[in-house]
Amino acid sequence: MKLQANQSTPAAATPRDEEAAPRLSVVIPTYNEAARIGRTIPALLTYLHGLGYTHEFLIVDDGSTDGTPGMARQLLSGEPRARVLEEPRNRGKGHAVRVGVLAAEGQFVLFCDADLSTPPEELDKFWRWLDSGYEVVIGSRKMAGANVSRHQPAWRESLGKAFTWLTNVIATPGISDVTCGFKCFSDHAAQALFSRSVIDDWSFDAEVLFIAQRLGYLIKEVPVNWHDEPGTKVRLWKDAVRSLLGLLRIRANFLRGRYKPKPGAMCKHT
Repeated sequence: MKLQANQSTPAAATPRDEEAAPRLSVVIPTYNEAARIGRTIPALLTYLHGLGYTHEFLIVDDGSTDGTPGMARQLLSGEPRARVLEEPRNRGKGHAVRVGVLAAEGQFVLFCDADLSTPPEELDKFWRWLDSGYEVVIGSRKMAGANVSRHQPAWRESLGKAFTWLTNVIATPGISDVTCGFKCFSDHAAQALFSRSVIDDWSFDAEVLFIAQRLGYLIKEVPVNWHDEPGTKVRLWKDAVRSLLGLLRIRANFLRGRYKPKPGAMCKHT
């Protein structure tokens, strides 16, 4: 089915397959997360089991070498709608998220980080906006009402602020927190946006939101609770340079028509 970029999918809408499609898909990218997921997957499952609607759970492993996929399968054994998708080599978080989102079958698709730095309960804040017709709802650590209970090291916060400023200038004006790893999409938006995205590294968030703005999707930022988890895989200078190049690549792709926006589409962002 060809997706229409501006089509709204409120939370009460009928899914593509009414009997089979869950209401929510949760996608978690992993790369050498064996030390974390023994704690975080059970915590997420506890939350999901308490929901009053159907869900599926997808782990996308990005070429781990520490046994993460096997551990994930053990933790998810007995879960009727859980999958572990393995990539043969490490390609980047953006690639892993894209694989999971495009494989998801839910009416709504949430991706979150394996460390659950944003608690899964924060999703409860999203539904009022999804019900109102917003198709891209993203967590923000930087707007009024957000709560950061444990901050990142100073160098990471400074890097994050600089990247946010650059993304506002180069790609996604008006978005306070591009990189928060807690974002939810309607199924139509998820397929349309991630099928167009091509960036595999840390700039993928900016690319997806850039495409969303150009296609006229409704975007809502919601303040969330967040805490830093030790063990970042960010490599300061290498990833800073790659992120800047990624932003420039987004603009170049747009100028080449890579994202194929609909003529006249307008962004509605609040």
